[in-house]
Amino acid sequence: MKILIRVAAFYGLTFVFTIILAVVQQLSGVDAEKIILPQFGPGVAAVVMMAWFRGDNLKITIVPKRASFPKYLVAFGFPMLVSTLLFLVYSQLIHPLTISFPNAASLTLMVGGMLLGAFGEELGWRSYLQNLLDKRLNGLAAFLLVGVLWSLWHVGNYQNGVLYMLFFTLATIGYSATMAWLFRDDDYHLLLTGLFHFAVSLGFFMLKDALADLRLMALNGLVWIGIAAVIVLFRKEDFRRTS
Repeated sequence: MKILIRVAAFYGLTFVFTIILAVVQQLSGVDAEKIILPQFGPGVAAVVMMAWFRGDNLKITIVPKRASFPKYLVAFGFPMLVSTLLFLVYSQLIHPLTISFPNAASLTLMVGGMLLGAFGEELGWRSYLQNLLDKRLNGLAAFLLVGVLWSLWHVGNYQNGVLYMLFFTLATIGYSATMAWLFRDDDYHLLLTGLFHFAVSLGFFMLKDALADLRLMALNGLVWIGIAAVIVLFRKEDFRRTS
């Protein structure tokens, strides 16, 4: 019961801060093409939750002590590899895609905004919520619940329909499972999860001309839920235990 209260409180705060930051973005005129302020909603909610429930003794560290260079390479390279394969499959079998880049200054600001936004989200979803659930429930329940909640938080995707949201949810579950597999033993250190999320965002930039296409999201969702299934199949004992 206590853990459900934590989840509900965090999720409610996440929406509150997301809405507040969306209003700030509108009033301030900050260009959403460069940085999306609502992405920091989960991170702000996490900070509030840790201050509110200090007895949980949940520590968030930014830089992992044990992570080696190959782990950083995998954190960035794995989602980029999947996105590249999706780009090629979609371009060859469904509809041609091209990648258009803005000028150097705009690109630098956009990439910087993506990086900051990735860390803002992961501070909440992984460093706080999935980390907490891993310690109270188990790895399987943690990544499933976080994957669903993370997906439903993306209210902008609702306009694309129920089926689109279903496949998007499969993708977010897959992301959560993969990060659990890669970073659970590192307590979901922010640098690693943020780098993974950043790579996912860059992949979406590659695919941006087709992001609203149900066919692309179906491919994306099925690939990532397939990855999650393989991970659980080969690491099922790890996911049955609490961290």
